[in-house]
Formats: sequence, structure tokens, C-alpha cells
Amino acid sequence: METFKNFSDSIVTSSVSQPLMLGEPELHGKVIDCQKKLTRYLKDQVKTDGSVRDVCKSRVLESSLMLHLLTIQEIYPNYQYQLTHYLTTQLDKEHNNKFHKALILGVLRKSTSEDAQVVEDYMTGFQHFTASRKRVLFRAILAELRVIPYDSQYQIEHFCYRSYQSWVAAEICALKVLYAFGLNHQKWVNHDDVEFLLATQNNNSIWEKHVLANIIILLALQKFPEHDHVVLKGINNLLSCQNSDGGFPFIASFEIFCTATAGVALTDTGVDVDTLLQMAEYIAGQQQSDGGWAYAEGVRQTDVDDTSFCVEFLRAVNPEKYKEYISKAEAYLLAIQNEDGGFPTFARGNPSEITMTAAALNALAPRSAEYTNVFEFGLRYITSQQKFDGSFERSWSLSEAQAIFRSVLAMRTCKVVRSAQLLESIYTAEAKALDYLRKSQNSDGGWGHQLGDASDVISTSYTLIALSSLGDAETLRRGTHYLMLQQDEEGKFVSIPDQAAPRPIAYDVPILTSIFALLALKYTAAVITE
Repeated sequence: METFKNFSDSIVTSSVSQPLMLGEPELHGKVIDCQKKLTRYLKDQVKTDGSVRDVCKSRVLESSLMLHLLTIQEIYPNYQYQLTHYLTTQLDKEHNNKFHKALILGVLRKSTSEDAQVVEDYMTGFQHFTASRKRVLFRAILAELRVIPYDSQYQIEHFCYRSYQSWVAAEICALKVLYAFGLNHQKWVNHDDVEFLLATQNNNSIWEKHVLANIIILLALQKFPEHDHVVLKGINNLLSCQNSDGGFPFIASFEIFCTATAGVALTDTGVDVDTLLQMAEYIAGQQQSDGGWAYAEGVRQTDVDDTSFCVEFLRAVNPEKYKEYISKAEAYLLAIQNEDGGFPTFARGNPSEITMTAAALNALAPRSAEYTNVFEFGLRYITSQQKFDGSFERSWSLSEAQAIFRSVLAMRTCKVVRSAQLLESIYTAEAKALDYLRKSQNSDGGWGHQLGDASDVISTSYTLIALSSLGDAETLRRGTHYLMLQQDEEGKFVSIPDQAAPRPIAYDVPILTSIFALLALKYTAAVITE
């Protein structure tokens, strides 16, 4: 998302996307009141160091694997009891999720023969470049929990891990160990593999703040008795992030992403400059030597998503003060663009993704005139990847609207496009996206993750951001009313989660709902006149 200064002047006019101005004084007043209440809530979440933090909620996946790890190590019976209680409680809540049910029954040693097909059932409809890798992971997890046997179709060549981002590389290496022992092919594992895994455990914190990756690594390392002390140390690190419900989260913290997105949302809302500067100083202090940012403190793997939000926030607060940080980040983003015009999440050469491409273009938008080729290639990639129904691949979200709103904002940079054919493709893409959002709006005015799903706050927020540029006053009006009705007395918003990792498993950092709701209210207020 671009910054909000001169917001109304930044909307690009196209054949289907005219600047939308709703002359509704009563609605405008209600939106502003809702926005002010939410702004106060989010400002109160800013810590003294300028960060915004929230606890990632527990998940069945990590909790099941953690219980399994403690069980085979025969340690910490009290933690085992808490995990068993959490998972037993979740069994009733997760009865419709066959994969989660199989995990719980597996670790409780209650699985049945029908659980053997659960991975393929769960992956049905998941069309993504990571799908084959996820099958390897999910099958290994169920095999570890003794729900299914280790799959002999996988050979050593399936476990080449050096080209991936940090935690995926470590996970694949760990899976290599697990399959090697599970299939009685210990010769697959060499000294370098074990040393690679050990290197992740040489500190007193959770490596990369990635709970799932650490558990899988420890499950692999426990195959080597000489490293029991390392496994015990890693377990003790993980126990520090157990939630009050007894379960374990996907990640230990998410403060850089939360702070950057909250900062973008709070800019130009009347929040005092000192608070914004405090947040900006925190973000600036987290930039890494490559010019990028990670999602949490202590995580070394930088990425396009976090970097894009951090750039937008610093530029919104004071572009001159943070000029050097912004310049380094822009160089980081420019170096990652692939030959197909798209941007991957982590490193050039990895598959391009719609949402990452849009994120990078939105972060670079103020310099679009200088990077005409970057934007033309990027926009061509976005329009070429749109589905027939107007949606896009969802990437790290389960909500169709997330990729749509980011792409729509990126397409507003089309003023730098020189190709008439590309411009026509952009206008067509806008029209198809608007048609999809119209069709997927529910009778209550909101939107769900996909067409036909029940309405939720975060999908509705994403959609309203897109509609503020795409037009259609009545669709926007109904959606705005739905969103405002969901605000609680404290001022915040609550939703089902949409963030997903490992894709397609959802994880929940609750404050993100309120952050994106504020962004939606700001975009909506900008096109509703008094």
C-alpha cells in the first residue's frame, strides 16, 4: 500500500476505475467515529520501544508435534498434560478439519485407518508451487505420529535443501533425516546434514522465531543420541513460548510485521508525531545489512513483504530523515525482481508471487517514473496471472481479497505505463476484479475468504481497500456498514485468521485484523465526502 499523504490525488483513472466520491455526510461521520475509536485502540498497543506486539495463537500442528517430541524424550510430564488437555479440547472444535483431527488422534494414539488418506484429502484444491513440498512435509508429520508409514516413493533427490530460505532449508534437511530413518536408509544422511541442523540450535532462543521448523529439526536431531543435550536445550527454548491455553503457536513473535503495518495504518489518523517517530525508529533499527527486513527480531531471513511495509511506513513518517534506510530497501527490492517481471517472497530466482509483486510495486510507487521498466514488467506479470473469475493466487493468505486489493493498488501506478496494450490489460483486470468482488459480497454486506464463505472482518477490510479505487458506491456502502457493525466496545475488531504458513494452514495473530480494518476505514473515508 502506498502512503496516505495526498491519497485522493493518487487514484488512477481508468475506464472502470473512476475516483469514487460518495456524498453521504451521515456515513462519513460514522466511519470517522469508528476510525477514531480504532485508532485509539491501536495507539495503546504501541510499546515503549515503539514496537507493536501480539501473541500468535496456538495451533494443532505445532502442539501435536511438541507433545510427540516430549513423549518420545520422556520429559516434562506437566507440559505433556497441558498439551494433551489443549489438544483434547481442540478435537471437538476441529472435527471438520480432517488433517487436524488426524494429528490429534495420532499423537494421542487413537488414529484409525480412515486417517491414512487425510493428506491427499486435505491438499485437494491446493494449487501452488509449494504443493509437492507440502505433501512431503505433511506425510512425514503423520508418519512421525504413526498415523501412516513413511512413503517409500521419496528418494534422496527429493531432499535438496540448499537453495531455499533459512527455515525451509532446515525443514527439508530435517525431513531428509526423518525419511532416512523411517525408511531405513540412514546412508542418505551425511555429516554436513547433521552439522547444518546443529547450527540452528547454537543459541539460547528459538531459531528464526519459527516454532514449527524448530520442532521438526529437534525431531530429526533426536535420532542421534550423541546430540541429546542439544535437543534438550532446544526443547527448553521452545517451552518459553507455550501459550496460556497449553498449546504452541506457529511463530514465537511477529513484531516487525505488526509494527510496520500498524504504522502504515496509523499514519495520518491524528496520532501524535512522537508516537509515529518512536515506531519508525524501532523499524529503522531492525533493518538488516542487505537492506531488507524480517518479520521478527532476531530472524535473519529477510523478505519482500516485510520490507515493503517497512519502506512505506518510513516514507510516510519522514522520507528525508529515513532517506538512507529507504534507499537501501529500494535497492533490495529491485535486486529481487525476476525475469518474468514478478517478485518472489525471499530471493531472486524463486517463483514469483502476485502479492509480493504488488507489495514491491506499491513500496516503490513514489519512484515509479524512475523505474518505468520495473513497473511495466511487474504490472504485466500481475495482469497475466489473473484468473478467469477475476481473482488471483492467494499466496500467504487464505482470503481472495488480499491478493486483489494489493494488485488493485499496484495497478494504480499505471500512469507510468507506455504500452497501450498493457494499459488495456490493466483496465480489463480492474473490471474483472470488481466483478469478482461484486459477486462474492454476501447478503450481510461482508465478504468471506472465498465466494460462498461466511463474511469475516479481515476479508471485508481487504475488499473495501480495493473498492475504494475500483468504484461501485452501493457495494462499498454495504460493505462499510458491515465492517462498522463488527467493532467491539474496546474499539478493536476480531476475525477468523487469513494468514497461512506452511500454506494452506492458517495461523492467527489477532491484532492484524484491527490493523487492516483501520486501513480499510481510512481508504473508505477518503472517498466518502461530508
